[in-house]
Amino acid sequence: MQTQEPAKTIVGTIPETPRPIMDLTNKQNWQTFLAPWWRATRAITPIFLLTRFIFLLLTYFAGVLFFVPNYFGGHRTFHDLLYTWYQWDAIRYMTIASQGYPTTEYSAFFPLYPAMTHALHALLHGDMLFSGMLLSNAAFLGTLIVFYRLVESEFDSETAGRAVLYLSIFPTALFFFAAYNESLFMFFLLFSVYALRRGRWWFAGIFGGLAMLSRSISIFLALLFLYEFARQRLPQLRQSWKERAFPQLLRLSGGLVALLFIPLGLAIYAYGLKVRFNDPLAFTHAQSAWRQGIAFPWVAPLEVLKSLLTNHPLNFSSAHILIDLTAFILFLVLLILCVVGPERFDRQQWSFVLFGFIALIYAVLFPGLTGAHLDAMASTQRFVLEIFAGFIVMARYGRRNWFHQSYLLIALPMLAFFVIQFMTKHWTV
Repeated sequence: MQTQEPAKTIVGTIPETPRPIMDLTNKQNWQTFLAPWWRATRAITPIFLLTRFIFLLLTYFAGVLFFVPNYFGGHRTFHDLLYTWYQWDAIRYMTIASQGYPTTEYSAFFPLYPAMTHALHALLHGDMLFSGMLLSNAAFLGTLIVFYRLVESEFDSETAGRAVLYLSIFPTALFFFAAYNESLFMFFLLFSVYALRRGRWWFAGIFGGLAMLSRSISIFLALLFLYEFARQRLPQLRQSWKERAFPQLLRLSGGLVALLFIPLGLAIYAYGLKVRFNDPLAFTHAQSAWRQGIAFPWVAPLEVLKSLLTNHPLNFSSAHILIDLTAFILFLVLLILCVVGPERFDRQQWSFVLFGFIALIYAVLFPGLTGAHLDAMASTQRFVLEIFAGFIVMARYGRRNWFHQSYLLIALPMLAFFVIQFMTKHWTV
C-alpha cells in the first residue's frame, strides 16, 4: 500500500504560477525569507562538520601509517599529509588553476572550478591544493543547505535530514572533500533545480549557466527547464492564447528567455577554447584518449559484464568493475523506485527522475577503453553522486529502521576504504 504523505508535503502545493517576488524592504520580510535557510543551515551543520572531521581523521592516520615504514623514527609534514589528496583529476584541476590550459588534453575539465580556485589562491596567498580543497568543502556546505531546502519543501524535514546524511557518507563522497569540481557543480545544479520548482526562471537560468561552466552534463538542465516551464505555465499560456490576451501571453512566456543562460555557459567555454587552441570543441576531442566515443547506453554495461565473465574474479579489473557496475545497478533500481513502489514520487516531481535517468545514461554513453586492466564504466561510482533523486528516494525508505541502519553500516566503512584507496593513489576515480 502506498504511504500517504501529509498534505503539506505534497508537491502539488507548489504554485503553478510564479509567486510574486517578496518585498525585502523591511526587516520582517527579510527574516521571513531567511528563516527556512537558517533552519536548513542549522540542520545540516552537524552532518557537515562530523563528516569533515572523519575525513581529517582518515587523512591523519592513513597519511602517516600508510606512508612510512613500521616504527619509523621521523615524521611527516602538514604538506605531506595535504598532498596525499593530490591525486588523479585533482592534479589536472590544480594544473589548470595555476597554469591555465597547457594542452588540449586538459580541455575535458571545465573552467569554473579551477578559475575560482585560482581566485581563492590569489586571495589567500597559500597553497593551490589547499585553496582547491577549501573551495570544494565550502561549496559542499552550500550544496547540503540547498539540498536540504529542496527536499524539505518537496517532502518533509525528516526526509531532508536523511537525504543530506546519505549523500554526505556515500562511499564516493570523498570527491566532495577532494580538489574536484563535484561540490561546486552540485551546488549550482541543485540551486537551479530549486529555482525551477518555484518558477524563478532567471535564477534557474543563471545557476544553470554556472553549472554549465562546471560540467558538460549541465546542458541537459535545459530539458528540465523546458519540462518545468511547460508544467507550470502551459495551462495559462493556452488560456491566454484562447482569449487572445497577447500582453499576458508575452509576460507569461518571458521567463523562457532565461533558458539561454545554459547554452551561453557552453558558448563561453567554447569561445575560450577557440582562442586558446583554435578548436571550440576541444573538450569533446580531449576525451578520445580514454574513451571509445559515443555508444548506445547498453554497450558499456554489456562490456563490463563480458569482462567479469572472462576475467578471473580475483584480479584487479574484476574488482574495480564490480564497484562501477554496482553503483550503476543501485541507482538504476533507485530511479525505478522513484516512479513505482510505496515511496514513489508525485508526478509533479518527475523532473527529478528525468534528470536522474539522463545522468545515469550519460555516465555510460561514452564507454572507457577496454582491455585487460581497463573498465568501460570507469568513474560511474563518482558520476552517480549527481543523481540526487536517488538519495531522496533512499531517504524516504530510510524511515524504516532496518534500511537506515543497513545504509550506515555499509556506507561508512566503504567510504573509509575508498578514502584510503584514493590517498594511496590506487584507482578510485
